[in-house]
Amino acid sequence: MIPLLYCGNENVFDGMLISLLSITKYTKTPLDVFVLTMDLSDMNEKWRPVRKDQTDYLEKIIQRVNPDSVIHLSDVSDLFRSQMAGSPNLDTSYGPYTLVRLFADEVSGLPGKILYLDTDTVAHDDLTPVFDIDMTGCEYAAAIDYLGRIFIRYDYQNAGVLLLNMDFIKQTGFFGRARECCRTEKMAFPDQSAMNRCRSRKKFLPVKYNEQRRLHKDTVIQHFCKSIRLFPFYHTINVKPWEIERIHSVYHIHAYDDILDRYTVCKRQLEH
Repeated sequence: MIPLLYCGNENVFDGMLISLLSITKYTKTPLDVFVLTMDLSDMNEKWRPVRKDQTDYLEKIIQRVNPDSVIHLSDVSDLFRSQMAGSPNLDTSYGPYTLVRLFADEVSGLPGKILYLDTDTVAHDDLTPVFDIDMTGCEYAAAIDYLGRIFIRYDYQNAGVLLLNMDFIKQTGFFGRARECCRTEKMAFPDQSAMNRCRSRKKFLPVKYNEQRRLHKDTVIQHFCKSIRLFPFYHTINVKPWEIERIHSVYHIHAYDDILDRYTVCKRQLEH
């Protein structure tokens, strides 16, 4: 089975749906999907957990391709509150859910090697080869961050796609160190910067597994994260896969139209 990890609240449903629709287009092996969520609605009414009916629907979608695929939903609210209460990173532009992936070592049942994906990632090829990467003695593998390597550090990595060696992470306490960093120190990119700062052993994924700029022929995963353009003037771009008209008008990408058509059909079915 192909083990995958997503994190977030109920509002990431559209992203997970598109991501899984794209993955099952290219990867026919059964998927073992883990979703970590939490309920922080007492802090913000928008911070409600991923619902069981949402993951049940996603499970039906991936089982149409392979009936052995499954989705597991885990609530880490108590863990998060016990360790992150008072953290200066709860009220940032990214919100507290970006920190959830750092609790993966505290969740039982996760496999020894798992691929974490942000919910604004779209597959453009089979994911299976990434699991052939030897992770012996490495906590994680990630691609270089396109902007971070320019503005922060030459080897700064993007945390939107992470091949995680959970067995080794538990041995080294890597996630625990990263959580402590996020608990005590405010950072612009909390979990990502903490991982870059606290890692002891890491690997670099080829950019094709986390393409943050333009779609290329060899792209396996495209990550629709916030970006900067210098021409015709300096400006930021933040277009997400579910913003279909902007995917077309801003990025001029039509490679995912069949996936986005299926996404649109699914959304209409849910509305009725």
